[in-house]
Amino acid sequence: MIANIFWIVIALLGFGLLIMAHEFGHCVAAKRGGVQVDEFWIGMGPKLLQKQVGETNYCLCLLPIGGACVMSGEDSASDNPRAFGNAKWLTRFIILIAGVAMNFLLGFVILLCLSWNVQQEAVPVIDSFYEGFSAEGEQGLMVGDRILKIDGYRILTGGDVSEGLRRGASDGKFDFVIKRDGKTVHIEDLELRADIDIGDGRQGYGLRFGVQTLTVPGHLRYALVLAFNDTRMVWHALGDLISGAVGVDQLSGPVGVVAVTAQTAQAGALPFWALLAFLSINLGVMNLLPIPGLDGGRILFLLVEGLRRKPLDPKLEGYVNLAGLCALFALILYVTGQDILRLL
Repeated sequence: MIANIFWIVIALLGFGLLIMAHEFGHCVAAKRGGVQVDEFWIGMGPKLLQKQVGETNYCLCLLPIGGACVMSGEDSASDNPRAFGNAKWLTRFIILIAGVAMNFLLGFVILLCLSWNVQQEAVPVIDSFYEGFSAEGEQGLMVGDRILKIDGYRILTGGDVSEGLRRGASDGKFDFVIKRDGKTVHIEDLELRADIDIGDGRQGYGLRFGVQTLTVPGHLRYALVLAFNDTRMVWHALGDLISGAVGVDQLSGPVGVVAVTAQTAQAGALPFWALLAFLSINLGVMNLLPIPGLDGGRILFLLVEGLRRKPLDPKLEGYVNLAGLCALFALILYVTGQDILRLL
């Protein structure tokens, strides 16, 4: 029991780090833009410690599950010339986007640090085939082919091939775009089956890929590719949700995220930090969605203001944001209930 509580606390601290980084981005951008920051919280709930530094009251709160950057005139009209609502359009845009940027930056930095534990990466260049592979030849795949796309899914590393095949056609016929002898070649309706023995009792498609040693620039590129893959994984998951391929009952709320994070932490530091990088990027993508109450919704209002060349009615924006937050909290309550039922 004590061990479980320990890992849950570690998960909460990790999740809190992501939210704190988001709010820290808002705070730094606001101060650099001349906007008055009244309060900056680390954590949520009852205040344990607080210290006034200049115009900002910095607070350490009991629950390590978030934070907040409270700016003057953020949600209402204000006579303060340094209020958020009275700042220039570009300054407000930078402040709103800074939180998302910090989440993407944090995710990339974590992945870059983790990449130093990897000495080689698989490249999407076919090195050989397993015995039994039948789609080899001029009209199929050949040794030396660099796979560029599978059914429209862009391939950047050898590891992307399995994801491209997983997301591809359900009938086992795939459209490949490859680079062969310097020329781009399109192969349509190539039939592949994951029924070839690849050792240790496992079955796969029968492709072997080459590897390359990572240099310093290679580590940077590798981390960028991982960050890109995490981003499109979230984007594809949203697409699956909208299309109905994934139901709302399959979403995870805070309880589910913390549970998975705690389980991953028990598996080791590397998978734990890899998951935190994914969650940080996930948080960045979700906050960019044009949903009222999120940064993306406020950015949308700001873009409309820029097109109209005059601000929107603050009351209207406030009502829309309130409605969006209510809907968001209702969704969180629903998925949290689903999380609890799954845990039970």
